[in-house]
Amino acid sequence: MTMTGKRRTRSSHTAAAADKSPKVNTAAKTPKSSSKRRKKKQQHEDNETSSFHADAIITTSESKQTKGEAASTKPSSNHNEIVSYITKFVSATKSSSSSEKESTDFPSVISYLILFLQKDTTTTAAVNGKDEQQASLSAMYITKEDVATLLLPWSVGRLMRLAASSTSNDDDNSPDVDALDGLAWAALSSSLDIVAAATTSSSSAAATEESSTLQVSTSNETLLSSCFPQSTLNRLVPYAGRIAFSSSHQPPSSSNETTHNIQTSASTTFVHLVQRYKSSFDTVCKTLLSDVDSLMSNNQTDTTTRPPHQVAVVHATLKKMYGLMENANPKRLFTIVCSMDVLPRLGRLSMVLPSSSLDDEKLIQNILWDGLFHPVHHMDGFRTMSEMKVVPKVEVVAAAAAAAVEKDDGGKAKEDKKGGNKTCFQAGLFQSVQTLLSSVTTSVEDGNGKDDVIATAKLLPGIVHGFFERVQEHAAQSKNGGSTTEADAKLQFRFWCHLILPVLEALFSRKHQNGNNDDDVDNALMDAVSQTLGLVLQYDAYLPSYNDPDEEHLAYLQSVADGLVRCVDGSNNTKTDNDNYALVTSLCNLILLNHRLLHGKLSTVTYYTCACLPQKNQEPNKLLFTIVKTYRELRAIGDFLTATREAFTKTAASQESADTMNNILLCNNVVDSLALAYQSCPSGQLQEMWNFFDGWIVDSISTTPELSFAVQMFIIFVKSIRSDKQNSLGLRGLCEFSMNSSIAKLLDSSDIESSIHMRLGFDLCGWLVELHSRSCFWVDNVSVDGESSFLLTTSKDDKSRLNVLSYLHNTAETAAASEGFSLWKKSFLGAYWQSGGVGTEVDIGVHTSLRGSLQRLALHRIHQLHSMIYYCNLEESDEQDSKDSQSTVLTREAKMLVDFSFYIACSEAIGAAGSETEEGDLALSSASLWIPIAQSLPIWSHYSEHFHSELFLIWFYTSISSANSSRNCSHTSRREYATSIALTRDASFYDNDKIMTPLMHVGVKFATHKSNDDVEASSKALSFISSAPVELIESSDSTNILAEILDLDIHTTAKLRQSQNDQLVKQVLCSTRSILARVLSVAMLPSGFDTSLFAKMTHHLLSSSSDDIGCDMIYLSASSDSINECLSLCIDYYEKDDTLLQDFFSQLSNLMSDGPSSEMSSSKAFLLRGVIRKVNNTLNRHHSLAKRSATKSKSVYDVCTEKVLTIYERTWRGLFSKISKVNSSACVELLLASELLSFHANCAVKNAEAKENVAELFENLANIQDSSPEADMITACNYFLSVMAAAPDYLFECVAQEKVFEQILCAMSSSSSSQTATPLLDAAFCSLIRQTDVDGLNTATTVLIKGEGKRQSSVFLVKTFHLIISSIKSQEQQKYIAGHCEHFLLISMDLLREKSCNVHQTQQHVSLFSRMMTTLLAKKELLVLRGREIGMICSEMTPLFHIDRVNARDVECDISVFNSCSSVVSALIAHYSKQLYGCPSPLFGLLLSLLSHLLHTNARKGLSEKALEYSKLCELLIPHKDIFKKHVVGLILCYIKALSEGMSPITKKKLMPSVYALLDVCSDFETRQINAMIDVPSKTLFAPVFKSYQKFYQYHGQA
Repeated sequence: MTMTGKRRTRSSHTAAAADKSPKVNTAAKTPKSSSKRRKKKQQHEDNETSSFHADAIITTSESKQTKGEAASTKPSSNHNEIVSYITKFVSATKSSSSSEKESTDFPSVISYLILFLQKDTTTTAAVNGKDEQQASLSAMYITKEDVATLLLPWSVGRLMRLAASSTSNDDDNSPDVDALDGLAWAALSSSLDIVAAATTSSSSAAATEESSTLQVSTSNETLLSSCFPQSTLNRLVPYAGRIAFSSSHQPPSSSNETTHNIQTSASTTFVHLVQRYKSSFDTVCKTLLSDVDSLMSNNQTDTTTRPPHQVAVVHATLKKMYGLMENANPKRLFTIVCSMDVLPRLGRLSMVLPSSSLDDEKLIQNILWDGLFHPVHHMDGFRTMSEMKVVPKVEVVAAAAAAAVEKDDGGKAKEDKKGGNKTCFQAGLFQSVQTLLSSVTTSVEDGNGKDDVIATAKLLPGIVHGFFERVQEHAAQSKNGGSTTEADAKLQFRFWCHLILPVLEALFSRKHQNGNNDDDVDNALMDAVSQTLGLVLQYDAYLPSYNDPDEEHLAYLQSVADGLVRCVDGSNNTKTDNDNYALVTSLCNLILLNHRLLHGKLSTVTYYTCACLPQKNQEPNKLLFTIVKTYRELRAIGDFLTATREAFTKTAASQESADTMNNILLCNNVVDSLALAYQSCPSGQLQEMWNFFDGWIVDSISTTPELSFAVQMFIIFVKSIRSDKQNSLGLRGLCEFSMNSSIAKLLDSSDIESSIHMRLGFDLCGWLVELHSRSCFWVDNVSVDGESSFLLTTSKDDKSRLNVLSYLHNTAETAAASEGFSLWKKSFLGAYWQSGGVGTEVDIGVHTSLRGSLQRLALHRIHQLHSMIYYCNLEESDEQDSKDSQSTVLTREAKMLVDFSFYIACSEAIGAAGSETEEGDLALSSASLWIPIAQSLPIWSHYSEHFHSELFLIWFYTSISSANSSRNCSHTSRREYATSIALTRDASFYDNDKIMTPLMHVGVKFATHKSNDDVEASSKALSFISSAPVELIESSDSTNILAEILDLDIHTTAKLRQSQNDQLVKQVLCSTRSILARVLSVAMLPSGFDTSLFAKMTHHLLSSSSDDIGCDMIYLSASSDSINECLSLCIDYYEKDDTLLQDFFSQLSNLMSDGPSSEMSSSKAFLLRGVIRKVNNTLNRHHSLAKRSATKSKSVYDVCTEKVLTIYERTWRGLFSKISKVNSSACVELLLASELLSFHANCAVKNAEAKENVAELFENLANIQDSSPEADMITACNYFLSVMAAAPDYLFECVAQEKVFEQILCAMSSSSSSQTATPLLDAAFCSLIRQTDVDGLNTATTVLIKGEGKRQSSVFLVKTFHLIISSIKSQEQQKYIAGHCEHFLLISMDLLREKSCNVHQTQQHVSLFSRMMTTLLAKKELLVLRGREIGMICSEMTPLFHIDRVNARDVECDISVFNSCSSVVSALIAHYSKQLYGCPSPLFGLLLSLLSHLLHTNARKGLSEKALEYSKLCELLIPHKDIFKKHVVGLILCYIKALSEGMSPITKKKLMPSVYALLDVCSDFETRQINAMIDVPSKTLFAPVFKSYQKFYQYHGQA
């Protein structure tokens, strides 16, 4: 029996089964109270149906198998097994009385059939005939569809009975423990998977009109329709949903795995059946959505771990709803979606779904948007409804206003409401939201009411977003170019007002009532307010510039702001991050909408924000930064400062309030914004703000917490002020004023050593000195001794305040005269290095609280002294005694203060975490004593010694090597690390000679001491040295540094062997090798240097790099670089000492194996390849190396050639043996072989064996490329071809030209097909073309044309031909290649016709076409185009700018395509202008397409670049205006049409040069013609353009 007969028999059986299907439904409706006899009778009827299917399948299969002579063993066994189980299924279903057999044997039969359905392969019984083809045609099999057809009626019948029995017991939704029930769910889900998949695939293949496929589709559809009528679906679909959400919700385990499998099967069944569920949208919402909502709500699974089968049920339900919306009545659809039943259900589903379920969130969004805001049916109603005519009023906030104002506002609101003229059904949305949220104050204790409130609030941001988006889409379709008009913005804002009004009233009323403290409800309401305010800001629904005559919009927003501020006042600041997130975000959105909303409450908002700053989320920081930025842009930063001071007044200044406000100083972006505000503030505000800070300090002198904050804010202000010639005199006066007021108050203390006032005073005094020094720079005729130091001294009349300068001098002199200071300066560095790089603390005799302040004051004094010394040097004469000069005295003071500053810094151990002070004190006086020194490095370094530079570099390397990313790292260490990183990015740091001179020496010494205990620190220090832009090293230090680095490298190598390939140790080695390479490249060795050092270095580098530890490519590269630089040094010093070069090659010979035929390791081959390449490049570039000197018997050239040939003879056999094995790991050996053979070619070594080796390796290259698809091996093959092609004469002596071109073109073709750039191959091919004759060119062209017959890509053919025409030089070559140009011209045009390529390919094709055309157009000696070819070129480029192809490209690709086409047009006009005179239509058709494309391009799509290119094209037309003037009219009319339809100002501005050039082409006749062809509105729009052209345009080219 043929396949068609089988399908036909199966269809008839399916029809028979369909006749019995109604009995299943009858059984399903049987009540649970019926007797067991009825149940058995119904089961017997179902079994008869299943048996009928089984008998048909078995009979058909057996009749097929008897026609064959013998079946194959294995397929026959599988076939007999499935037939056996089907037979058992038939017997079990027929013998309904044998309950024992059903309970023991029948489940295993069902399980086997289910497993058969779930297998990936199909069981086949093949019949072997006399002929294999006949056997394959007569192959008989039982498919999965057959078994699914058998199991489907049985499983449906059993599950319908379960559904009927569960109706009377709705409380129990857990899956039945009966094994057959679980198997029934599995059988039904698996059968549906098979049948539904077959139906889908058959329907998709129906277009082919295959009769067998259509018959299968009809059969499956008939089976599904018979088994699942609507009455069955009405009962089975909800039941499947209940089982999927059964009470067992734990993850699958040994105890509940069966339950989980039943849930999964029920979920799959639900997904399949809900697609066949035929009902209206209303019914689905009342049944399926309601059931799923209740099941999801009752199931208490964690939403973050919601089981996938439950998510699948929700997704199927939402998808069904969305699918039914298309045919629903729009008005009825709106009413249902915004009903009080559907909205909370959708909200709850969006809440309980996992956050990763983006598809379900998108479905809910689409249901809301299409159901509520259909562009055709709903949006117009919103525009005309009466609610949109007025702005509502937040009654809860208004109740707090005065009674008279409340009465007036109420009357006005009522009057406005009477102005409404239409009530639409769209108002039902506002009513539903109002009703749902009104229960928040009445029935929130009820669980359902609370859930409805939270769920509704969850949906409101999505609803607002949908309305805003639909309004914007409507604006985009209008003529305004997509920008939202003010009327649309007004509509959006008022929609938001009405929709969010119930939320605001509910939220503010709950905050007003102290009894309601349900955080879940409050958070949901606050989230809705926050997100919708963000949408108002995002869509510009409100702008202060909009017309708001009665300030209704501002009043509404003010009510919102007042209510939120009341929430801030009622907040206890103890909530979690999520609780405060929404409130802070709302305040941030309000300040961005209009700063006036929170201006009066700025102090409250600022304090609350500072209290929230320690939390993890970034919103409080963003709000504070937004406030500062807003007032900075308004030039009203003084208002913010006043608010910060008021925050202390309102909170009764205490340590807690100070700690809260000090959080501002921990926000770097806020401090930077404040600094920028001070820098850019008007000069007239400086004195006002200065007096504010000074008065704040004086007033709070008795309140220490507030005083500390005031001083810190004053310091930020002083540091940020810009001093210039206009304000310098005033700033000096202000500094002196503060010294007599605030500083006098701070330094007036009896207990100097312990008073915090003294510390604050010294800190502020130091920055006043710094500002005073900057101001003195701009003042002329400054008395150095008098006015510069006056600030720190006490006047004769005023003895009330401390003489700061005298106190600083006395402290510094006392410290410098102590024995501890002398001991510190003599032994600190030695003790540090002897301790292994571990710093110790030094007792300096200065109180701890004053150390940082005095150090900062000393550094500022050094800055002041630096300026004074400069002026003294200008005034003093050369004859004056330098010992007694004023500059010498000042320099001595500066050096003493440098010593004092470093002495204080060493009071804490270098690299220590730092003594953490209170959080509020961190910004006052840096906990690190090294950061001030680093910040003032350019000043103090002028007065430093080598001791100070080395000490500073020790701290620098310690900081830069600190583990700054560690969580355990202190705040001080992080600041020190940031400071050191800032130094590395400062160019002036590398210009400081006193620091750069010992930089490498100290760094290597530091890394050496850290290599034992802290390998990571050593690695970071060496990494900086290897990459830092250090200048040339002095010759005296070269050998010392090389010796230190070599010792470290030897030590690290030994450690690497012991640490089992530790990556950190290997990083240290990579850094040392890189440093060695850098030092060797710039080393200037002194005369009589020790050659043993270089012998030791060469031996170590070559021996260690070739060990097993050198398997890492980065390590090998660094080692190779250092070895190569060592070779270069040996070559440079060959004339002085030739033993260096001889020793180098002697050590290099140890790398090679003992026998010439044995193989070497890949690491050795890598290093040897680097050496050979270095030798090859050096000898080729420096031909003087071939000259012999009088003192040397051999030149460098002779020595290197001799050694390389020796290496070649000893290594070639082993290399070729490994390469011939076609091993993918032989790429390094192939590269080495390439270098050796290239050396023979470039150095003209006459070696017949080498030529034979080249030919032999060339022969094996094709096999290597075919059998090794690895990218590294292909790159190595391409490199061999490239280096050999660099010497074409030598290559052609070794290999025939045809083979060479064929191999290179084959490699280029492979790279082109894989879209890999091969610049080396391209250069090699061009080199061969330039050096070959006509015969060789003929050979290359023949190979290329043969490749075309092998279906080579057009990209490869055009690219290769472009290389050929770009490389040929001789007339014979040009004459030959001219015969092929026309052929390849047609091939290049095919590149523009491939529409199926992706974006990258399109860009590549058009760019290649452009390069080909511009080259060919410029070379008229190759091809002279006629008008037909020119028209064809223009016509092929025009379709590139059709709207469909433009939309498929991204911005980068679109710009590239436009520029490429413009280049071709420019070449046509430049080289074929005369030919264009006869065929201008294709050219101007292309120009019109380019212009139309420009008119539809905005600034984000490269408008500027494209407009510039187009203007160049238009200017090229001016010299040919006599011919082209009548064709330009169409381009100008196109521009005028776009102008009349609406053109953005940016587009108009960018196209103006092009329009000017086009108008310049036109004569008076064309101008009058244009004027006659446009209408009056167009004339009005175009007249300014034409007048501007007449007034401003002037062509600068050659007419």
